[in-house]
Amino acid sequence: MIKHFKFLVVILSLGLCVWAQDRTRSTSSEVSITAAEPTHYYYIPTANVNPPNCLVVSLHEMSYSFPDNLQVQASILDNIGRIVFGAKYGFHDNLSLGVGLANTLAHVGPGGHGINGNSRLGAYLCYGFVKNPNFEAVVTPHMQIFNGNALGCDIGGLVTPSPFWSVIWEVGTSIDVTKSNFLFNTDGGIRVHPPSIPFMNFDAGIDVSEFVLTRNPSTTPSIYFDAIFSMVTR
Repeated sequence: MIKHFKFLVVILSLGLCVWAQDRTRSTSSEVSITAAEPTHYYYIPTANVNPPNCLVVSLHEMSYSFPDNLQVQASILDNIGRIVFGAKYGFHDNLSLGVGLANTLAHVGPGGHGINGNSRLGAYLCYGFVKNPNFEAVVTPHMQIFNGNALGCDIGGLVTPSPFWSVIWEVGTSIDVTKSNFLFNTDGGIRVHPPSIPFMNFDAGIDVSEFVLTRNPSTTPSIYFDAIFSMVTR
C-alpha cells in the first residue's frame, strides 16, 4: 500500500511541476497562477479559513473556500482535525470551527491516525495563539459523538527558518469515553515551499500512529508525505 501511495504522490508532484513550468513559459496574454495556502499542517488544521475562491488539492486536503469565511474540505488520506469530510467556518483569522464526518478513509502503513473504528459526527475548535512570519502554533480541542464518543485536544505548529522550508510538529490526545482509554499520537517533519513555484508545497515526515497510552504502549511509526497544490481560482 505504501508503494502505491508513493507512486501516486510522485506522479502527482511531477505532473503539477511540469504543468507549472508550461504555464510560466506561456504568453503574456494568458492568466498566471495566483498562489493560495494550504489550511492544514499535517493532521491539524490551521486557525484561519482561506479567502474566497481558493482551491487546495492534495492527498490530505481537498478544499474550496467561499465568501463569508466558509470552506468545505475533504481528505483522501487520514483526516484534518479528525474530520474526513465537512465544513470549516472562520470567526477570526485565529479562530475557526470545523464540523463533519469523523473518520479515516486510508492510512499509509499500519495503524491509523485520529479516528479508528466507526464513522461518527465530529467537531473541532481551532485557536491560533501565536502567528508571525517565523512561527505559528494552534490548539485544537475536539470531540466525536454518536456511534462512539471521544474528547481530546491537539496542539501543533510550524517554524519557518527559511523561505524555502519549514518544520512542522504535532501532538494529539484523545479520551475514548466508551472504553475509558487515553490515546496519544505525534508526528513531525518538514514542508518545502519553493519560492519559484509558490502554489506548491511538499511535506515529508514521520508519524507515530495513535495508540493507547498504558504502561506498555505499542507504537506504530509510519511515513507522512503530501504534495499540495493551492491557487486562487478567480
